[in-house]
Amino acid sequence: MELVFAGFGGQGVLTSGMIVAEMALEEGKTVTWMPTYGPAMRGGKAYSVVKYTDGVIGGPDIEESDVLVAMNGPSLEYAAYLKEGGTLIISSDEIADDLTVEGNFNIVRVPCMELAMKANNPKAANIVAIGALIKKCGLFDADLARKVLKQIFVNKGKEKFTAANEEAFNAGFDYVQ
Repeated sequence: MELVFAGFGGQGVLTSGMIVAEMALEEGKTVTWMPTYGPAMRGGKAYSVVKYTDGVIGGPDIEESDVLVAMNGPSLEYAAYLKEGGTLIISSDEIADDLTVEGNFNIVRVPCMELAMKANNPKAANIVAIGALIKKCGLFDADLARKVLKQIFVNKGKEKFTAANEEAFNAGFDYVQ
């Protein structure tokens, strides 16, 4: 499984990749996580690549992705690496509905920022996207995902955000059919 999380610095795409990588580790998978960002961290281009498998991973860079989570318009350039039939999760608050993406993809539009605001967690649009990703792609059991999400923020000394992050995760999870 190969996933790419892309957006501007400050949108949480590096953290998103780390969270999903930790979920895969929790399931005993072999995992790589490669965060990448430009010289300007906030506002510059950023993305992270997560790969996981039961076997061996050749390298951490983008090859042929199963999933792209695009948090802004410029991130759609990574659709060039998305497999035919792959899943493209688009933050519809940031990417216009009339913007087209060439290719045969399963496109899921999620108003990540709007749902994060409704969850009273405006910095958690990326967590909303993870909830939508877990539901749409069935990558991990939802309870495992919530447990890992909580543990990551507890380990970072940010336990005060765990309830708000779970609410944001649930908002994305519940939004997707």
